[in-house]
Amino acid sequence: MASRDGVRRGFRVVVVGGGFAGASLVRNLPAALRRKGETLLVDREEEHTFTPLIHEVAVGRIHPDSLRSPIPPLCEGRCDFLRAEVTGLDLADRVLETSSGGISYDYLLLAAGSGAAPPPADLSHHFQLFRSLQDALRLRASLSEAWRTATSASGEPRPGDLTVAIAGGGATGVELAAEVAVLFEYLKRRTARRPIFEPRVVLLEAEDRLIGWLDRYFHEVALDQLARLGVEVRLNAPVEEANEEALRAGEAWLPARVRVWAAGIDVSDVVLELPGEHDEAGRVDVGEHLTLPGHEEVYVLGDAGAYEDPRHGPLPPTASVAVQQGPWAARDLGRRLRGRTDSAERPPFRFLNRGYVVSLGPEAAVAEAVGLRLKGPTAQALYRSVLLYYLKARRGRILTTSDWAMERTLGRVGFGSDQHSEDQVQGL
Repeated sequence: MASRDGVRRGFRVVVVGGGFAGASLVRNLPAALRRKGETLLVDREEEHTFTPLIHEVAVGRIHPDSLRSPIPPLCEGRCDFLRAEVTGLDLADRVLETSSGGISYDYLLLAAGSGAAPPPADLSHHFQLFRSLQDALRLRASLSEAWRTATSASGEPRPGDLTVAIAGGGATGVELAAEVAVLFEYLKRRTARRPIFEPRVVLLEAEDRLIGWLDRYFHEVALDQLARLGVEVRLNAPVEEANEEALRAGEAWLPARVRVWAAGIDVSDVVLELPGEHDEAGRVDVGEHLTLPGHEEVYVLGDAGAYEDPRHGPLPPTASVAVQQGPWAARDLGRRLRGRTDSAERPPFRFLNRGYVVSLGPEAAVAEAVGLRLKGPTAQALYRSVLLYYLKARRGRILTTSDWAMERTLGRVGFGSDQHSEDQVQGL
C-alpha cells in the first residue's frame, strides 16, 4: 500500500534481480527475513533465462523453453515479488524508484545482472547483439534464412551469404563460433542441395589471445579445436568499419551476411549512476563485504559489482562468481541482523575458485578444475554436469537433458531436415 508521498511500505530487504546472484540469495535467506513483508524481490520479468546456454538455442540444440524459469515460485515461502522496472535510486533516503512507485528499504541488494555491450555507434546498425534469449532467437532466424537463401534454386547467391562473422573472442564468442561451425556441418549432412559457397565462420578478437581473462591454456586449446572445426580465428583484429555487405577488421573487407557482436558486457543505468569507482564495463567497485563504499547498506552482487579478491585478483562477471556471492550476502545479512557489525564478526567475502570450463562444440570443451586441465569429450562432460548443477529448477534440468539426448534423432529446433523446397529450413 502506497503512503501519501508515493513511497510504498518499506521492506527490511529489497533484492533487485532474480538471476544467478539474486536467486541464490533468496534461496538462502535467514529465517528472520523469510516472513511476509520482510523481503521483496524486484525484477522486470517474471522469468529468468539461463543465459550460459543461449548459444545452443541459437543453433537449435536446445529449445528456448528449456532455459526459462519462472521467478514467482522461487519466492513462495521466502519473500514477496514485484514485477517492475527500476528507474532510479535515492541513496540518501534509502528509496528504490520503480515503475510501480518508490520502495523504501533498510538493506538493498543490487543483482540486476548485465546486458551486451553495444558496438560503437557507427557499427551498431550492422551487428546483432548476443546476450539474451531473444538475441539467440534472432540469430537462429538469421542463420536459418541464410542457409535457406544459399541453398535455394532461385536468386543469385553472393560470396558472403554463408559467412558468419563474430566480433569478440571471449567465452561467449568462442562458444558461439564453435556451435555455428558444427551447425553448418550438420546442415550439409542433411541437405540434398549444397550451397554454392562454402560456409565460413570467422571469429574476430581485438587482442592477441582468446578468452584473455583465463589461463593461456584455454586460448591454446580453443585455437586448436576451432581450427579443427574450420573456424577462422583472427587475432589483433578489431572491427573498424562496416556496411550493409561487409566489415573491415584490418586492411581487407570481409563480406558477411550474418554479423554478431559478442564483445563485452553493459550494466544498468542504476549501477552506472552509483557513486564510486567504475571499471571499463561500468561495474562499480565494492568492498570486502560486497557493499558500496560509503553506503554499507547497499550490496552490489554478480555482474554489477567489481570485486578484487586478495587471492584471485579482479573477479570476472560469471555465473560461478554470482552463485557464491548470493548465499554469502544472505549469511552476512543474517549476521548484521543479529547485531554482529564489527569486522571480527563479519568475515569478508572470499571466492572459492572451483575452476572454469568453456564449451567448444557438442563434443569438446576445455576446462581447468581442482588442479586438473581437461579438454575434449571429458571436458564437455564436465561442462554439461556443471551447467545442469546451475540449472536449479528440476524442470529445466530434465528438459535440457532431453534436448541433448533427442538432438540426434529428432533434429535441431528451427532447422528442418528436408532441404528440397523453398521452406527447406524452418525459422522461428
